[in-house]
Amino acid sequence: MAYSPFPGRTPALRVLDASVPAAPLLQGRVLLHENARFVPQMRTPLDDDLGGVVMSGEKAGERAYQLRTSGFTGALLIDTAAYKTHTATADEPFLLDGNELFDTVDTSLQLQKARGASAALTPTGYIPPGASRVLKAVMRQSERIERADTIVNLPIDIAWLTDAFLSQLIAVCKRIPHPKALTLFRQFDPMEQAKSVPANLRRVLAELPDVALLRTDLAALDALAHGGLFAGIGADSASRHSIPPGERALFNPNGGGPQYPSVLMPSLMCFKGTQSLARLYANHQPATCSCDVCDGRGLDRFNDPGGEARRESEDHNISTWSAWVIEITSRKPGLERKAWWRDKCAAAIAHYALENQRLGLSANSKAGFVVPDPLEAWATLPITP
Repeated sequence: MAYSPFPGRTPALRVLDASVPAAPLLQGRVLLHENARFVPQMRTPLDDDLGGVVMSGEKAGERAYQLRTSGFTGALLIDTAAYKTHTATADEPFLLDGNELFDTVDTSLQLQKARGASAALTPTGYIPPGASRVLKAVMRQSERIERADTIVNLPIDIAWLTDAFLSQLIAVCKRIPHPKALTLFRQFDPMEQAKSVPANLRRVLAELPDVALLRTDLAALDALAHGGLFAGIGADSASRHSIPPGERALFNPNGGGPQYPSVLMPSLMCFKGTQSLARLYANHQPATCSCDVCDGRGLDRFNDPGGEARRESEDHNISTWSAWVIEITSRKPGLERKAWWRDKCAAAIAHYALENQRLGLSANSKAGFVVPDPLEAWATLPITP
């Protein structure tokens, strides 16, 4: 019998009342991070009960209001991405408006609600590795927030999830009296920066029942399976990974040219650039997908930098991971849910050898599909009650 995660839940997803708690509105959801550079549109593949949107970027408030006025009634957060330009300090952990009329945390949070947000995210700056005074300043400021609708955004360098700083992170988070949302920062995939990171993130989720993981990729599903309050997956690669303010991405495969989509491979559980897929499948039948968007068509068809290809590829990605969210949440929290996710990751790893063999590539070839380190960790780390 399928597990019903939230029987009869019909929350009011748009309320101005600051006394309405954030956690019940967002619990168990995986939200889509929409890039505020683009005009928002309704996303059919998003599940009404288990999905939602995080509008992310400088124009996030404006875009969120546009989305609401176009008829969107689901869960919605506004992330102005203060961490892109502001490094938090002990004196200024939050980036506020700067206008004396609006220069308070409360008015910043209430403005998000006025623009249609279901709950309010603190405009926290980037927290550098080991910056203890800064992290504690975020904690102290959060203790002063009396609103129940608040989520404390913690944009942390990935070093906070290494053994050197993990215990301190957990200790400070325990004193923050609101749900917390982690955003992980580092060049490339933060989850690959140290072998201890996947296990340490699970430890955070095990010890803190009110922690979410935002602005990431399939790490969101591992977090959901292991007790995360909710999570968020970026619609594009820029919304799935974050780098510290002032840094430039160290690797751009397009050399600053047109941006091609990245496609979620269902059988391999990885995102792959469409130009790489075009190369790999140049002389072979492409991998296909049976989601509602693809309907059995090949995954190499998105190799176009235009908006239509980007949009369709993103809808394929959403449809694919949304189905996995439904699978995860249909199982009882704890061992059953964790075991299902572990087995799914292990099955995906087995497909790598089969797909490379189909393409005539050797098992150790770097020219084919390579198992991502986080996927390997999710499939092999021990699971506990």
